[in-house]
Amino acid sequence: TEFHSRYVHTVIARIFYVVNRSWSGKISLSELRRSTLLSTVRTLQDEDDINQVTDFFSYEHFYVIYCKFWELDKDHDLFIDREDLARHNDHALSTRMIERIFCGAVTRGSAQREGRMSYTEFVWFLLSEEDKRHPTAIEYWFR
Repeated sequence: TEFHSRYVHTVIARIFYVVNRSWSGKISLSELRRSTLLSTVRTLQDEDDINQVTDFFSYEHFYVIYCKFWELDKDHDLFIDREDLARHNDHALSTRMIERIFCGAVTRGSAQREGRMSYTEFVWFLLSEEDKRHPTAIEYWFR
């Protein structure tokens, strides 16, 4: 189903957010070894409730992220634009921050060039906004 597909996209985005420190779009062997991904997967083998493993796979975290995106995406085309993002968190983002997000420093692909943010890019934005101390978040805001 489409909902399951969004969950998969969220998990992949969260993995790349944490593991792919080079921002290359590809996870190197050294990045994989330095990350907690493999130990998290091992933990999943013993855990019955996936929501107890919050690192990458939590369905509850996915649901919160997806609902926030769906709420902002007024036309439900799975892209948000500057106006949509401006409504995030009761208009908490300044125009300058929104322009920074859409300038191409932290977003990639054709959607960004068209002034839109994909769902995957929104996951990175939300993760960066929620935990500004994470190394990827610091790069996200100051890259």
